[in-house]
Amino acid sequence: MVGSTPSPPPPGRSGQLGKAILLIGPAVLFIGVLACLVLWFVVRVEVNKGEFLVLVRKTGKPIPADLMPEFTDQVVLYPELVKAIADKTGETEERVRDTYKGIRLEVFSEARYFFNPYTYKLIKGPATQIGQSEIGVLVRKFGKPLPFPKTVATEPDERGPTDKILTQGRHNVNLLAYEIQKFPMVLIPEGHVGVVTLLSGDDPADKNTYTVEPGEKGVQRRTFSPGLYPNNPYLKQIQLVDIRSQKYDMLGDDSIHFPSNDSFEIKMEGTIEWAVRPDRVAEVTVAYGDEDDILSKIILPNARSISRIQGSKLQGREFISGATRKAFQDHWLTTLKEECWKQGIEIKSALVRDIQPPPEMARLISQREQADQEIERFTNQMEEARAQARLVEQQEMQARNSAIGDARREVVSVTKEAEEHKGVAITEADRELAVAKLRLEAAEKQAAALRSRGEAEANVVLFDFQAEAEPLAAAVNAFGDGRTYAQMFFLEKIAPSIQSILSNTDGPFADIFKQYRQFDVPAQQGGEDR
Repeated sequence: MVGSTPSPPPPGRSGQLGKAILLIGPAVLFIGVLACLVLWFVVRVEVNKGEFLVLVRKTGKPIPADLMPEFTDQVVLYPELVKAIADKTGETEERVRDTYKGIRLEVFSEARYFFNPYTYKLIKGPATQIGQSEIGVLVRKFGKPLPFPKTVATEPDERGPTDKILTQGRHNVNLLAYEIQKFPMVLIPEGHVGVVTLLSGDDPADKNTYTVEPGEKGVQRRTFSPGLYPNNPYLKQIQLVDIRSQKYDMLGDDSIHFPSNDSFEIKMEGTIEWAVRPDRVAEVTVAYGDEDDILSKIILPNARSISRIQGSKLQGREFISGATRKAFQDHWLTTLKEECWKQGIEIKSALVRDIQPPPEMARLISQREQADQEIERFTNQMEEARAQARLVEQQEMQARNSAIGDARREVVSVTKEAEEHKGVAITEADRELAVAKLRLEAAEKQAAALRSRGEAEANVVLFDFQAEAEPLAAAVNAFGDGRTYAQMFFLEKIAPSIQSILSNTDGPFADIFKQYRQFDVPAQQGGEDR
């Protein structure tokens, strides 16, 4: 009923409620404190600086081997596996991740976490540090085996070394799911290049070449210049190749032997300086090999073959000295450069130190050469004498020509001096004439200026007199004639003086008028009395 007061509780009921509260309160408080203690000392996990945390689910469902036999060896719940289980079972990926046994892929960095220790095994580990001048390669422990012939895992569900590298710094990596292998960075010093071999990639479009295009598996056409490079050895191999100048001495047993046209054995010693062409380093390295291979497969075979071919065209005596020997050396050097350049080697210099024919031939040829040298010496002396005679004749002719030249120069000098004097005199006369003209013009202008100034001054005087005369004429005309105007002018000038005299009561002139004034006063008074 509205407005009625509530009925009081039955007697004893409030007392029972109070007793229950008194009994339950401490229990609830104890449970809360116990829960807090368990949460803080059992469930709580502190991930300190420089550490990471990985969760391993101990309870839950195992991976359904009957539905997914290809995943029976997996223990890491990576995204592709979770998606496959969800597709098979119809569960959500989040549900699969939270209910199936296995290692969680994600890691937890420094912080405070609360995880159920019954459900999860908590594994803490130190973060991975990659030092300076080194890299880390991630080796994936989960996923499908790599298909042949792949060497690097490029897909997210493939097991094995990945194509990703870790650079200098700290990295939180799940070491239960990955292995980290550290490798030093590749240093390519000056004077070297790096020939790169790609171990994983597309098959070459052209398989009949030594080098391949970028992205294709094999030796890359592009090389690395000097520097420091982070390199994944599972993905690329870098081979250092020296492109500096190399020297090879063909001496002793290493000298070149070849037959002459008359069947004499010729021995040639020399030095070859060579280097690999920078634009064909990769091709030369693949096709021939290292420095020793380049010498044995390119340089020495070409040097020997050119010597044999060219040497077979010459007689043994032609190798002693003379123009034929020099022509042989020049042809050998030019041909060697051309042939080695085609094969990717640059011959920078090739010095022929000595060409030795057989001793028995050398002695006879040496005597003949000495005789030829004597003849050449006498011929040179005769030529020298003729040259001396021609020199004396030329000196006499030169002296004669010099005298003639001096006379001609003197005539030219005198003529030139006269012309210069004439020019100077004409210039002086022209200058004086110009000055006289300027002076005349200045005098004429000065006279005109004086004339103009005189006329101006006369006009000023005339205008002044006209200014004085015109008012005077007007005044005379106003009075009728000049006499009347003169009287008026006189009176006008004298009137102020008369007024001053009459108005002044002091002085002798005023005394004359004062006596008349004394006599007039009584008369005036008598008159007034009357």
